[in-house]
Amino acid sequence: MKLSWKQGLGVWAATTSCLLLAVWLRYYLADNGFIKEPNQTYDYIVVGAGTSGCVLAAKLAASNSKVLVIEAGGEPPWYSWIPIVAPILQGSEQYDWRFRTVPQKFAAGALHGNQAFWPQGKMVGGSGQMNFLIHATGSPSDYDSWKVPGWDSHTMKKALDRLTCWTKSIVKPLVARPSFLLDGESEMCSAPVLAEIENSTSCSENAQHIQCPSAAVKVQRVNATETPLLKAFLDAGRACGHSVSEMDRWSDTGSFMASHNTIDGKAGQRWSTYHSHLMPAMKRYSNLHVLTKSSVTKLVWRRNKVIGIQYLDADGRIKHVKAGKEILLSAGTIKTTQILQQSGIGPPHVLEPLDIPMKADLPVGENLQDHLQVPLFVELNASVSLNIVKMLHPRQFWNYMVHGKGALATSGIEGIATLTKKREDGKPSKPYGMLILFNMGSINADVYTSVANIKKEAFHRWFPKSSSLSQEGFVLISICLHPRSRGHIRITSPDPMQPPEIDPAYLSNDYDVQCSIDTIKQGVELLNTDSFRELGARVHWPTFPECGSKQGIDNQRYLECLVRTAALTMYHPAGTATMGHKDDPDAVVDPELRVRGVNGLRVVDASVLPRLPSGPPNSVLVAMAERAADFIINKH
Repeated sequence: MKLSWKQGLGVWAATTSCLLLAVWLRYYLADNGFIKEPNQTYDYIVVGAGTSGCVLAAKLAASNSKVLVIEAGGEPPWYSWIPIVAPILQGSEQYDWRFRTVPQKFAAGALHGNQAFWPQGKMVGGSGQMNFLIHATGSPSDYDSWKVPGWDSHTMKKALDRLTCWTKSIVKPLVARPSFLLDGESEMCSAPVLAEIENSTSCSENAQHIQCPSAAVKVQRVNATETPLLKAFLDAGRACGHSVSEMDRWSDTGSFMASHNTIDGKAGQRWSTYHSHLMPAMKRYSNLHVLTKSSVTKLVWRRNKVIGIQYLDADGRIKHVKAGKEILLSAGTIKTTQILQQSGIGPPHVLEPLDIPMKADLPVGENLQDHLQVPLFVELNASVSLNIVKMLHPRQFWNYMVHGKGALATSGIEGIATLTKKREDGKPSKPYGMLILFNMGSINADVYTSVANIKKEAFHRWFPKSSSLSQEGFVLISICLHPRSRGHIRITSPDPMQPPEIDPAYLSNDYDVQCSIDTIKQGVELLNTDSFRELGARVHWPTFPECGSKQGIDNQRYLECLVRTAALTMYHPAGTATMGHKDDPDAVVDPELRVRGVNGLRVVDASVLPRLPSGPPNSVLVAMAERAADFIINKH
C-alpha cells in the first residue's frame, strides 16, 4: 500500500521517537549489579526474581545476610517499562516460559487444540514485568476463608496497609518500609515514625528528615475527569444501583472504582518489584548477588534438610550452590511446583512412576486454580477510546518522553468493579464477580491470536472490526472471582527441562459457568444506561457456530456456550503448594510458609495461596513476601 507524504512523515516521526525512547530508557535503567559466577555458599538462596523473589531478596539483604537470587531469564528489555506494551512480551521465546495447558474438556473451544497458553515471565521482574499492572488488595472474606492461623483478614489488613504510603490529614506511624505510594501524593512516610503527624502536607513542613524510600512501589489512580470512558463506566455503575468508591477500601461489599495501576505517574513507567525492591538493593548492598540465565533443576539434600540447589548455567553446565540457612522458592506456581516434584517432594502417584526418590509425601501440584476472563468487544460512536492510530501519533511519543504522560503511560485498564448479589435475607453476598474496563478500540489480530492461541476464524467472529486501526470501542472483561474448578500440575519426566503437564480443569465445576454468566449479565446491563447510550455503546456478541444463531443476554444456552468457548486465562495460576495448619493433610507449607517435614525450605509465591483473592493477586504477593521476610529474619 502506497503511503501519502503525510502518512510517511508520521511513520518517520514515530520511528524516530521509538529510537529516542529506547536510548532514553536504556540510559535510565542502566544497572551493573549482576554477577557471572556465584560464591560457593550463601546464607539464603532465592529461586526466582519475580514479584515475591525481588521483595524477599531486598529485605534479607538489608539484614546483612549473604543472599543469592538465581533467575532463569535475563534482564527485561527496555520496552518492558512502557506500560501499554505488556502483550508484546507475552509469547516471546526470550522473556516468556510459553507454557500451555493440556486440551481442555469443558472449555477453550475458541483455542487451537482446546489448549490455553499461559504466559509467565522469564526475566528479572518475572510476570510482574509483563502483567497489566492492576493493584488490588482483595476482600476481607478472601483471607478468612483460608482458615490459616496468622493469615486472617485482620492480619492481612495490617500487612496490606503497610504497602501504602499515605499523606492525608493524619499520617499514622508505620513500623516497616512502605511498599506503595499513591500517585500525586507527597512522599511523606518512612520507618519508623514514632508519633502521628497531624495535618501534614509535605515532608519538608513537618519532618524534613523523614522521606519515603526510593524503593517504594508507586500506584497511579486513573482520573475519571480525564477519561470520558471511565466516567461513563462509573456513572453506569451508579445508575444500576452500585456504589462507587476507592480501590483501596477494605470491604466485602461490591463497588465500581477507578483502577489503581502500578505505574510511576511521574515517569509513566511500569513499577514492578524489580524496580522498587531489587534494583535499589543491588546498588546498595554488596552482600546481594543476582545470577541470571541460570535455571534451577532440583534441590540438594542432607537427610531431611535442603542445603543447596543444582542449576544449569547459561552454557548448560550443571553447577551447585549451598545455603547456610534457607532456600526460598519464589519461581512462580508452575516452576516452583516442578522444582519441588523433581526434588522428591510431591505425591507418590507422580514421583514413583518416574523413579524419583520420595523425600516428602505432600500434595504438591494439586489444588491448581486460575481466574478466567470472558472479554466482549463494545463498539462506540464517540471518539473517547484509545486505538492504534491515536497511540502511534508522534505527539504521544513526545508526551511520553518529555512528560511521562499520554497513552503509552497507561496500561489500558481504567475501571474495575467487584460484584455482589442480594441474598434471601436481603444482605449482599461476598464478592463473586469482577468487571474490568479495558480501553482499546482496535484489537490487533496477530498479537492477540498468537498470545492467547485463538483460532483466527474465531477471533474475527469475536472482534469483526479489528482491521480498523481507528476503531472506537473498549473491551468489557467479566471474571468469576472464586472458581471452584480444581486442576493439577505434574511433571511427566525425570528430565527437569521437560515442561510439566498443566491441567487447570477449566469449567469442570458448573458453578464457574453460571458465575461467569451472571457477571456478563451485570456488565451488559451497564450499556443500557444513559451514560453509555450517549457514547453509542453496542456490545458485539460473537457469532460462534457452535453456540447457535440466537445470540444475546436472554439465551442461556448461548451464554453457556460463549463462556465455554471464549473464556481465557487471567494469568493467575495459584494453589499448588497451598499453605495451611501444620496438621492439615492438604497443606504443603505451614503458616510460616515452611515446607512440611522438610528443614531449610520455604515457598513464597502464588502457589501457596489456598484460594484466589478477589482480584489480581500481585499486590497480595508483595504483602506476603514482606511477611515471609519478617518470619525468616525473626527466626535467624
